Amino acid sequence: MNTLPRLGFPGLGWIGQHRMQALLDESACRVAAVADPSPEARARAQAAAPGAAAVETLEELLRHDLDGIVIATPSALHAQQAMAALERGLAVFCQKPLARTAAENRDIVDAARRADRLLGCDLSYRHTEAMRRIRNCVVEGELGQVYAADLVFHNAYGPDKSWARDAALSGGGCAIDLGIHRVDLALWTLGFPQVEKVTSRLYAQGQPLPPGSHAVEDYAVAQLDRPPAPWCASPARGTCRPDATP
Repeated sequence: MNTLPRLGFPGLGWIGQHRMQALLDESACRVAAVADPSPEARARAQAAAPGAAAVETLEELLRHDLDGIVIATPSALHAQQAMAALERGLAVFCQKPLARTAAENRDIVDAARRADRLLGCDLSYRHTEAMRRIRNCVVEGELGQVYAADLVFHNAYGPDKSWARDAALSGGGCAIDLGIHRVDLALWTLGFPQVEKVTSRLYAQGQPLPPGSHAVEDYAVAQLDRPPAPWCASPARGTCRPDATP
């Protein structure tokens, strides 16, 4: 009896195709269905997984007998698609960002708990050897007490997909696309300390964007401040509190 999970793959661009192929190479799943509006993308996916049904939309994909889905669609669609799958009792693994706002993220996590299904988000830099070693240095106290971290992500060539510059599909620009990795790495490495204040600035073509702008930023800076309180020497152990004794 084949007990491998039956997975659906909405979004068959570079990331979606390679993620599906990686799972096939490891014999980690059965590809039951794939979905993408591009006929060429569907054809490539079916060549790799000949037994898979190929459809255009998530709605069609969810009509198939699935155990979970692997989402690699444009960012603004992630929250809606994750919710649709969880409400049908399917596990979800989603390309980052999981959602565009804190409220959307809370709704998705709550839906996963109600459904009692696995929910994962591809925060891939946690799994690089470099970041594992850095985090271990912090956990073991080799760096002493960490009081500041400076993280930079510079993408020289810019997004190469047209949807990335459309706020309705991307959900935003470099802050949500690249910045989410930096925020996650900072919090993960330091043991998810309490954040007291966040300040940020977004720019497009060298001009600052006003609050509520629908333009897609191409440059962003942000600062996360923790409360001014004692901290333990190895916060990444996950046991630190603002009132912890060093």
